Amino acid sequence: MISDKAKNWDSERIALTDTILMEMALTEFLYFPGIPVKVTINEYIDIAKQYSTPKSNGFINGILDKLLHEHQTSGKILKEGRGLVQ
Repeated sequence: MISDKAKNWDSERIALTDTILMEMALTEFLYFPGIPVKVTINEYIDIAKQYSTPKSNGFINGILDKLLHEHQTSGKILKEGRGLVQ
């Protein structure tokens, strides 16, 4: 799913840390209904700022935004509860 959204990037050029962070965020989107998507995105961008390359936060933000939009449109992300309904 991530490589589909990063078509202009060779997968070998994407930092391993970035790939892991995006996979973790995607897992939170899909399988943790109690965590708001905005919280997930902000947390992983902050982690990228600390532990990855200087441009990783913008890259991760763009990919996660595309994944979020796609999965919300298809109904795969189901968040319920106060502050969770998008």
